[in-house]
Amino acid sequence: MKLLTVLMLIALPLSCFAGSGCKLLEGGINDTLSSDVSIERYLRTYEEFIHGKAEEHAATQLKQCFAKQDGKTVDNVQVMLQTIYNSVWCSKY
Repeated sequence: MKLLTVLMLIALPLSCFAGSGCKLLEGGINDTLSSDVSIERYLRTYEEFIHGKAEEHAATQLKQCFAKQDGKTVDNVQVMLQTIYNSVWCSKY
């Protein structure tokens, strides 16, 4: 699980490239954080990006990780994302 978290944090700077204007990226983040989206629906929605059992397992674990969090934690993740989008490193994109 720690490896998955590290990989997601490494991928977050790529969101700077999208400048938070990438609907696919924002939709993926929102679906990951939303308790209204079931794991089954999450996997169906992003099946074109999931190749094989290992990636399906990783996506399931990622979704379960946020499903277990309280609302305050999810809100803090949203604040963190906005901080990244508004950072000096993303401002040039």
